[in-house]
Amino acid sequence: MNYYVGIDFGGTGIKVGIINEDGEIQIKDSFVTDPQKSGEEIVKYIAECTQKVIKDSKLPEANILGVGIGSPGLLNPETGQLKVVVNVPNMNGIYITKQLSEILGKPAFLDNDVNTMSLGEFYYGAGKAYQHIIAMTLGTGVGGGIILNGELYRGASFTAGELGHMSISRDGKYCPCGNYGCLERYVGRDGIVERFMNPKNKGFETSIDKYLEDGEVTPKAISLAAADGDKLSIQVLRETGEILGFALATLVNALNPEAIIIGGGISNAGDLILGPASETMHRFAYAIPAKDVEIHKAELGNDAGLVGAASLVVANLT
Repeated sequence: MNYYVGIDFGGTGIKVGIINEDGEIQIKDSFVTDPQKSGEEIVKYIAECTQKVIKDSKLPEANILGVGIGSPGLLNPETGQLKVVVNVPNMNGIYITKQLSEILGKPAFLDNDVNTMSLGEFYYGAGKAYQHIIAMTLGTGVGGGIILNGELYRGASFTAGELGHMSISRDGKYCPCGNYGCLERYVGRDGIVERFMNPKNKGFETSIDKYLEDGEVTPKAISLAAADGDKLSIQVLRETGEILGFALATLVNALNPEAIIIGGGISNAGDLILGPASETMHRFAYAIPAKDVEIHKAELGNDAGLVGAASLVVANLT
């Protein structure tokens, strides 16, 4: 049996795990990183954490074939360089795969964290029955990954999959990216909350108060209230799904996928969002490519980062 290491690198911490050939996690651990340390020190620390997990696993090292790293920010997967990591600027410019490979004595591979999530779902999750998939994460923002003919599509400058910044309205809401009408301004966290808090809903009977988080309206609270039958929350989630479905119709027309995999915290609303998304996508997409497209909720959950990062090794070595 062969094994693959996955490193889910974030702004304040990292997760390290090892999966087997079936995508099953054999061991995992979490560590806190100090973004104030130099890039070289952070890489060395990541390597030490990885060595600890490998040792603790008691797996034969010869059977651990390589290491995959999923990271936020702009990067070059071909050279293994982190270009811009907003939350850990000391990592900017670091050739992380070269350094980790030298320390660990194993090949290392790097990609954007949403791309790795897409690979994980493709190999071991909701996308494993398909060769052409679009994966999306719905959370604070909206990310995406595209797999065509069984291979991750990165684009000419490795930025393919920025689905949250598809403009769905040229006169729409301003986005911090500098554009207007970006999808994530409507189906990301803030867009959903703004729709719920719209003044036109004032006086609308709602049970949301039972589900507030520290007095704050959140997508999770809206989802819980909707599941409990709250009509305003159901309406807001339905509108969210319809907006998402309209954007998905464009992607279906352009890329002709077999399936669309939706993950991230907001996807936990399930059919309250995914149902309207599917209905709207099928209504607006060209009939031939839309006919057989299926929308699925992602399956890997909180382990998507680890399994996805490890899947980079699978994609590059098998």
